[in-house]
Amino acid sequence: MIESSGEWRDERLWVLKTLEKLEDEQRREVESAALMSQGQLIKASKDIQEAHIKIRALEKARRNLSIKYWIVTGVLSVATALLLKVLERYFHP
Repeated sequence: MIESSGEWRDERLWVLKTLEKLEDEQRREVESAALMSQGQLIKASKDIQEAHIKIRALEKARRNLSIKYWIVTGVLSVATALLLKVLERYFHP
């Protein structure tokens, strides 16, 4: 059975349009995957940056606590020395 050239053209046109639609869909999927990948990279970068900020904050808090520790130790040493002097004068006139 021989098809007319009109039917063949219609079928060929349908195949070409279908291929074009598939190519468009593949292009959209690739672009979508690229955007998702880019979004994941941005999120990962942001998470890493936030972790560095938290580490810096903890290090700063540690330094502040260390300074406070030495201040409190000094104050307690002075207070203890004064208390011992007062007790010594009170019990040994």
